[in-house]
Amino acid sequence: QLPAGDAISPLASHKPALHAKDVDGELDRSDSDDASSSCSSGLSSGTMTPSGYGGQSGLTSGAMTPNWGTRFEGLESMVGSRRNSFSAVKGLVGGGHRSRDDELSGPSCLCIPEHHRLREDLYDIISHWSFDYAMFALIFVSCVMMAMEGPDMDPQLQSTLETVDLGLAACFTVECVLKIVTFSFTRYIKARTNQLDFFIVVTTLMEMALAYVGGLKAVRSLRILRAIRPLRALTKSSGMRLVLKSVALSIGAMVNVSVVMLMFFVIFGILGVQVFAGRFFRCSDPSVEFRYQCEGSYYDAFSGDVVERQWTNAYLNFDNLFRALISLFVMSTLDGYGQLMFDALDSVGVDKQPKQDNNPAAFIFFVAFIVLCAFSLLNLYVGVIFYQFSRIRMLSQTSSIDLTEEQKEWAEMCKTVLRIEPHKILPPPRQYFRKAPFAIISHRFFDPFIMACIVGNVMVMASGWYGEPGYWTKTKDDINLAFTAVFIVEAVLKIVALEFKEYWRSSWNRFDFIIVLGSIADLSFSFLSASFVRIIRLFRISRMFRLIKSLKGVNSLLETLMVSLPAFWNVGALVLLLFFIYSYVGVLTFGTTIRGVSLNEHANFESFQVAMLTLFRVATNDEWAGLMKDCAVQPPACDMKAGNCGSWGSYPFFISFVIIVSMILLNLFTAVIIENFENMQEHEEWKLSPNVVEEYVDIFKGFDDGSGTISAMDMDSLIRHIRPPLGVGAKASKVLVLHFIKSLHVPLTVDGRVPFRRTVFELVRRVSECDMPPGEMRDRIEISIRRAFPCIWEPVPDERSWAALMCIIRVQRHWRLVSANRKRRKDQAARGKFA
Repeated sequence: QLPAGDAISPLASHKPALHAKDVDGELDRSDSDDASSSCSSGLSSGTMTPSGYGGQSGLTSGAMTPNWGTRFEGLESMVGSRRNSFSAVKGLVGGGHRSRDDELSGPSCLCIPEHHRLREDLYDIISHWSFDYAMFALIFVSCVMMAMEGPDMDPQLQSTLETVDLGLAACFTVECVLKIVTFSFTRYIKARTNQLDFFIVVTTLMEMALAYVGGLKAVRSLRILRAIRPLRALTKSSGMRLVLKSVALSIGAMVNVSVVMLMFFVIFGILGVQVFAGRFFRCSDPSVEFRYQCEGSYYDAFSGDVVERQWTNAYLNFDNLFRALISLFVMSTLDGYGQLMFDALDSVGVDKQPKQDNNPAAFIFFVAFIVLCAFSLLNLYVGVIFYQFSRIRMLSQTSSIDLTEEQKEWAEMCKTVLRIEPHKILPPPRQYFRKAPFAIISHRFFDPFIMACIVGNVMVMASGWYGEPGYWTKTKDDINLAFTAVFIVEAVLKIVALEFKEYWRSSWNRFDFIIVLGSIADLSFSFLSASFVRIIRLFRISRMFRLIKSLKGVNSLLETLMVSLPAFWNVGALVLLLFFIYSYVGVLTFGTTIRGVSLNEHANFESFQVAMLTLFRVATNDEWAGLMKDCAVQPPACDMKAGNCGSWGSYPFFISFVIIVSMILLNLFTAVIIENFENMQEHEEWKLSPNVVEEYVDIFKGFDDGSGTISAMDMDSLIRHIRPPLGVGAKASKVLVLHFIKSLHVPLTVDGRVPFRRTVFELVRRVSECDMPPGEMRDRIEISIRRAFPCIWEPVPDERSWAALMCIIRVQRHWRLVSANRKRRKDQAARGKFA
């Protein structure tokens, strides 16, 4: 019978082949001491069944294989469907590697047989890691060349760009031909990434051919297709493809949300047409009441000139359903709807001059639309994107979204255990001149003193103000000089006590050293310009980040942010790619458009750099409606012959950019933060959390002699210092401790000591281990555990088992106690008989 709290191990149920590329990077780290110590002691079929309890010893086929057929009966179809979904995901993000023989099977180009020497050599070239990096570099060069294009280019620059573009087109064509010859056209064109590459190459060659024969109109049309060239970067980045896949799978749900949104838009649009159609016209002369009076000229008091009266309409209006939908969409982005609402409040009637606040009931229309659509329905997009993004990330990591909380806990704790390292304990230095600095930095009041100095330094730097008296400036400088001296002395003491190599190992020490160098530069270059000195002093303010170490709540939030950075990079790269594409299209389409009120020297598409800044402004929903209006300008406000008129394409251009970037992709940043923050909160509700493992690291440090191991006799005290459920706690009974010892199978090192990582793995395993469904997550866990503990499948010999050692010690203690009691009773009986 198994002891209480034991779990049957699923680790031996499935042994996949070792493939480094399938293993999570966080799970690959291993400890050499633990690995060597576990070579003759690992898991066996009886790992959780000690020999003293009648369990088997040794690895038997299927002994520890969970009965998947009974445990998951009725779920096979669901698991299968999830795995099919995961296969679809991997098919887009580049998963599912095929073997070399499968890739080269079948003839190529109808004449080159399979496994031909030419195809073998080309395959080696294409599959080499440097090939993708070289193509990515060419993609980057192509993007730079595109960014240098503009409406008024220098002829010499244009000729240079055309030459470079021709060379890049030749390189990408060669890549396409090499892959077709290697894999055959049929197998090449089946991959979605290759389809995109092939389409870009074909359109590029068509553009060059038409330019050579003189088809100028067709060339102008095909030049727009150059904008999709940066999409080649998607074929080289699996992370960006994963983000794109999450957005693509959200389209179905977003269509449903869009239908609901469109229904409300149409309802409010029709209502707006019925109420406000033709009522937003006004005469430039405010003294006029009716349209027929808006004729002739009048004296403009603002300009001081006599000007003609004009009867004009507002740009955002409800004259028809199309204009009403555009006005409502602008209003849903909460940009520029103020003027639209004021026009509705001032409306009087058709062909009548508006009067201020003549129609206050119109306020209800705008409030109802903003609350229902802008505040409520529009945020459904955020919910849909967050759900799909979380689902796709779960599929990409586990091949199933049906993991229970226990399975998630076991997977996360395995990652944590295999990632942690013991605190390095430095022995006291032998050199006489290092002993005093080492004693100072090891004192328990040293770190609190430095933290207090950091807080004081920040407070002094924050106490300045404009127009402060000279004596206060001098006092601040003196105090800052004293703090700088303290931090310099701190760095010197640590370098002397630890030596520079050991000092540089800590990331916080490196951070401090850079700040100290900045402080020294501040003192050295104080004679230079004040602006340069202020820039250097900014580094000193960053010293306050050291306070994060002592603030657990802030440290947890910072960890959430750090965990989100890889996903931020993928989402940010995709957003930047779309910015690039829209900027290029904007320069080609609106680069020569005449400037207006919003399209001015600060926001325009006359150059690529300004276009990027303009689109950043549009992404933040800042006066983008005015830009859309100015980019659609038509005669008589512009001259068609001069080519400075806008295009009606500004409507789909700006509206699509706002929907894709502002409403969808930018909300992915929020989704990433929310997902990681929820994961951190879920960890606190588990039986074990990563914070508990950090507590184990701190307690283990108290028994460690610097070798990353502890004495076998100290292990009993260690588990009593650790709170349940990972340990037993200080008030545990002897029976509970005995059962706990029997449930642990920690192998001892060659010199009879207890290793760090294998110990925490067995402690975590005792509490959190559970059956994992077949899939990539389970394979990763098993492979990583076997890499950390190479001999984990071998039985634990009794002479190397900590549990056996503790049982022997306890038996010996009990026997000594019994023997002592017997001897005492005999002595007492002998003394009584003598008496």
